[in-house]
Amino acid sequence: MQASRPWLRLLGMAAITAAMGCAGPDAPAAEPGGEEHSSIPADAEIAEDADVPLLPPIDDEPDAALGEDASAPAVDAPDVPPALDVPSVRDVPIVRDVPVVRDVPPAPRCTGSASGQSSIWTCTADRRARQRCVLGRVESDACPHGCEARPSGTHDTCAPAPPPTPQLPTCARRPLLHWGLHPDASDRLRCAGVPDARITQTIGSAAASAGTHAADGQVGGAPYSAATDISTRSLSTADIHGLLDRLANQGFAAWYRWPGHDGWPSSESPHIHAIYVGCAMKASLRSQVGAWLASRNGLV
Repeated sequence: MQASRPWLRLLGMAAITAAMGCAGPDAPAAEPGGEEHSSIPADAEIAEDADVPLLPPIDDEPDAALGEDASAPAVDAPDVPPALDVPSVRDVPIVRDVPVVRDVPPAPRCTGSASGQSSIWTCTADRRARQRCVLGRVESDACPHGCEARPSGTHDTCAPAPPPTPQLPTCARRPLLHWGLHPDASDRLRCAGVPDARITQTIGSAAASAGTHAADGQVGGAPYSAATDISTRSLSTADIHGLLDRLANQGFAAWYRWPGHDGWPSSESPHIHAIYVGCAMKASLRSQVGAWLASRNGLV
C-alpha cells in the first residue's frame, strides 16, 4: 500500500462529491424520494493515478490588457467645433457661362434698291425688273415681259411670257383678190372660201363705217385697209356661222352685221365685217379687235 497523502484525498473527495451531485455538510436535507448519497470514509485512499479533474489555477494578478497604465500621462481630448450647416448641392444654383456682350456693328444697308431696305421683291420704276435688299446687298431679277405689282407686304412678280401666236394654216400666195386688200389678207380670204364677188368694201368712206375703212398703209406702193366687208346674200344662218369660223381660223376678227341687232341700224344692209389682224392698222380697228377678243360687238 502506498503512503497516504492527505491533500490528494481532500481533492479526490471534493471531485467525487461534485460528480455525484451531493451537497456539502451545510446543505439542506434531500427532498423525500430523492437519492441519498452514502458518506465517504475520511480515511479512504485515492490512488495517485486516479482521474481527478484539476481546477484551473487562480491568478491573483490583474489582467495587464485590461488594466490602466498608471505611468501614462492623461491626454485631454481636443475641442471639436460643432458641425456647420452645409447647403445641399441641389440648393446651389448652377451658374452658366454668360456670353460677353460686345459692341455689335450696325447691319449693312442697301443703296439704290427699289425695295429700300426691305427683302420683299419690288418692281423698279420702269417695270423691267424687280429688286430687293438682302443683308446689305441689292438683288435684281430681270422681267423681260414686265413686272407686275402686288399688294403691300407681298412679292411683286415678273409677268409671264405671252402665249405663242397661233400658227395660221399655210395659204399659197396669189394675186390680189381685190383692190385695197393687204396681200396677206387677200390670200387668207381666198383660203377661207371668200370669192372676189363677195367683197363689197375695202378702202372706203361710207358714212355708216365712220372711218373704219380708211387706208391703214401701203404695201409695194398699193394702199390697203385692214377692214373688209363681205356680202351674205343668199347665205343661210348656218352658212354665215361657218364662214365666221373659217375667217377666225385664217386670222380675222369678224362679225355678222344683222340690221336691227347688236347695235347695227335696221336701215343698213346685212354683211360680215372682217378685220385682218396680221397687218398694221388704225386705232379704231385695234379697238374693235379688242372688243372681238372680249366677245363684244365692236360697235360700242
